[in-house]
Amino acid sequence: MFSNSSFDLISIFYSIISIDTIFRLVKNWTSVCDNFITPKDKLLIQRTAVFILVPVGVFFHELGHAVATWLFGGEVREFQWRIFWGYVVPVGNFTSEQIWWIAFSGNLISVLLGLAAILAIFLVKKQVLKELFYTFAIVQLVYSLIFYPIFSFTNFRGDWVKIYDFSIQPYAQITLVLHIALLFGLWQASRMKLLAKYLTINTNVRNVIETPRLILREFTMADVLELAPILGKPEVMRYSATGAISTEETAKKIQGFIHSYKQYGYGRWAVIYRETDKLIGYCGIAVEEIEGKLENELGYRFDSNFWRQGLATEAASYCLNYAFDTLHLDYLLGIVEPENHTSIRVLQKIGMEFVKESTWCDKIVHIYRVNTNNG
Repeated sequence: MFSNSSFDLISIFYSIISIDTIFRLVKNWTSVCDNFITPKDKLLIQRTAVFILVPVGVFFHELGHAVATWLFGGEVREFQWRIFWGYVVPVGNFTSEQIWWIAFSGNLISVLLGLAAILAIFLVKKQVLKELFYTFAIVQLVYSLIFYPIFSFTNFRGDWVKIYDFSIQPYAQITLVLHIALLFGLWQASRMKLLAKYLTINTNVRNVIETPRLILREFTMADVLELAPILGKPEVMRYSATGAISTEETAKKIQGFIHSYKQYGYGRWAVIYRETDKLIGYCGIAVEEIEGKLENELGYRFDSNFWRQGLATEAASYCLNYAFDTLHLDYLLGIVEPENHTSIRVLQKIGMEFVKESTWCDKIVHIYRVNTNNG
């Protein structure tokens, strides 16, 4: 079905992509290693995992066969590592159990590398490394536990033909049980999206406010990719001073939110919809310069898919209570364009009253205000 020459041809193409990936990684190093991951960065990280880390995994796979051969007193007549694939030719007076272990050892290394990558996701702090190890773990384990075992029973006759030689007891039987258990465990983790969820969770993140339908928490740079599509919608940003913004601009905005937490102890918070655990916008209190004076202003912006459900009013109302009950502010302002009737209704529902017309960010706006205890 496959010959060495066909595998070598695949390896040539694989090597070309690997070299191209290295050049791209060097060229875009600063962007890839900063505090947020753009879609372009994510694609490059995934390519790095597949075309740089996987070949390293292939090398250690073959090294596992070689080490087992040496441990049993044999000789490695050929050690071939051809980027995408490889093989070892062991020579020696081996028992059937030793032959089994030589076949199994390389695959054991491959599986352990995949599991080590999963562990690394929880240990590293940089999001780029989490994404790198996440991709490598998936590719490595799918290949080691599913693709290669199936492929071994074709005309290729790979390691797993020997590994599942049930005449070699009890190794093959024990391996089958562990193999099925590991596949089931990984399938359950995948179905529950345990690792994918962890990629976007910062253990230092703080939930600030909880409402019946929402959670308001501090932003992290891991939220950029979820918030960017929302702030990129023209209808969402219609009454914004900037209009729809890019992913990079979204990252700068979130950096500003995080800076506000450090400087003032509050700011715009990420709004999470409880039912789906999805980020749907932001709401919170920002310090803004209004008519030459620093003021606390309540602001919010929601994904248009979640409009007309009372969510903005729910979030704003709880933010108002937080401002007075926890932050002990004397009053809170709202800034809205006269044409933004929906936002005006939200401000009015939470008790704000029109104060005056003013100019803010070169626009005519209306300023609303509410005092603590409506005083």
